[in-house]
Amino acid sequence: MGLYKVIFLGLKVAGPEEETRLIQGLRKRFNLVPEKAESLLQRVPIVVKKGIPKEEMEKYVKVFEEIGGRVRVEEEPSTEFAGVTPQPEPLPRPRPEAKPYTGPTVTCPQCGFEQPETNECIRCGIVISKFMQYQEMARSIEGQVREISSEEKTSPWESGEGFFWAYLRTTKEALFSPTRFFQKVSTGEGYWSPFIYGIISGIIGFGVSLVYQWFLFSAFIPLQIHALIPYNLILTISLIGIPLMTAFSIFIGSAITHLCLMIVGGNKKGFQATFRPISYSFCAHLFDIVPFVGGVIGSVYMIVLIIFGVREGHGITSGKAALAVFLPLIVAVGLGILAAILLPMFLGGLGLFRGVGV
Repeated sequence: MGLYKVIFLGLKVAGPEEETRLIQGLRKRFNLVPEKAESLLQRVPIVVKKGIPKEEMEKYVKVFEEIGGRVRVEEEPSTEFAGVTPQPEPLPRPRPEAKPYTGPTVTCPQCGFEQPETNECIRCGIVISKFMQYQEMARSIEGQVREISSEEKTSPWESGEGFFWAYLRTTKEALFSPTRFFQKVSTGEGYWSPFIYGIISGIIGFGVSLVYQWFLFSAFIPLQIHALIPYNLILTISLIGIPLMTAFSIFIGSAITHLCLMIVGGNKKGFQATFRPISYSFCAHLFDIVPFVGGVIGSVYMIVLIIFGVREGHGITSGKAALAVFLPLIVAVGLGILAAILLPMFLGGLGLFRGVGV
């Protein structure tokens, strides 16, 4: 009786769908893992069985044809008298095709795989009941989650919700939540609104401070001198001078800070990203209302707010923002020290410190 060898040659018809069908057929009919089935297809031509009788060879040929594979059959020379027994490859015998499952099924809500009814997907591994529970929870809170509107992406002062309450809300956010506040302000556009806010804050802080300082120090001024100072003149100077001084401080402070940002390499988004935070930082001057210590607190806290503001406005580090803010002070101190060293030497060279002869 003759023996045969079955050689697997690959796909009968080339194409991605046929390749998928062939790999699935190899896995199903020969009980192979996916890696083994793909490796078998990549190494064609390959002897999948040898030394088998005609009946078994025909079974292999039929199975490969059903799953879209192409094989070649070769008759092996007889080895009866040589005492050699053919050694088959480890590929198992084809299994009879299983009958289709007709019981209840379930479709995985995540990967869409249909399988016999169970609580765990055999493809992606999720627990179906828990996944459905999480989906239900997400749907229940979906209506409560809303996208941040354009009004929430800027300060209340620029959202058009009214003068008084918008000013109070903006001041509260700037003073007590500076990081979050300046993150919103940095996405805004325009100079005019923050500029007006800064002027109003300066008028309130400087104005109230000037009033109580006037009444405090006027008690120590003699009545004769006090009568020579017209009250209307003081009021007029205050009404004109304080807004002008505040506006001048905002512009000059923004220009100097922006120049320092350019020097330290922190100018990422232009002058507007410097001007807007500095304008809003003038709310710190509201601390000037507090007698005696308010001016110091306001000045220090304003520096802190400016650091936060330019950091978020330009998207730079806190160290670079602080360096830009303190750079004018560093330069001034350095020049002062240099002047203290060089001025005596210069004056000494002119002979101004020589003694007068008798």
